[in-house]
Amino acid sequence: MDWSEGFEGLFRSTYPSMVRLAYLMLGSRSEAEEVVQEAALNAGRRASDKPHAYFRRSVVNGSIAVLRRRATAERHQPDPPPLEQPSYLVELRDCLLTLPERQRAAIALRYLEGLPDREIGQILDCREGTVRSLISRGLATLRNEVIL
Repeated sequence: MDWSEGFEGLFRSTYPSMVRLAYLMLGSRSEAEEVVQEAALNAGRRASDKPHAYFRRSVVNGSIAVLRRRATAERHQPDPPPLEQPSYLVELRDCLLTLPERQRAAIALRYLEGLPDREIGQILDCREGTVRSLISRGLATLRNEVIL
């Protein structure tokens, strides 16, 4: 890493205020520190005639990116299970949601829709061997999660 001594001094002197800025945006000190460190790495690699302004803008942009990721994650949270469902079905659903999307889709298409590997492969745009592999890996993960 090719940091000039000037930027290193700037980083040391502004680190607390940059963490405060990111913390006020994010509400999490650990995330704020990560954003500031990432911004420092990016700013240290780039020459700028206004390094303090560039560093601050990098912190703001990094914080906005974290907020966007949070919003996306919140929009994609699964619905809560129906209250009348047995606990083992809720646990199975939660385990299924931890699988990668293609494994989850392959398992759902085989066991819920009853489709053969050929049709699953057409839907997932992959070969039949890949479908079998996805299902095998997904089931192995489910066995480990549900049994343990």
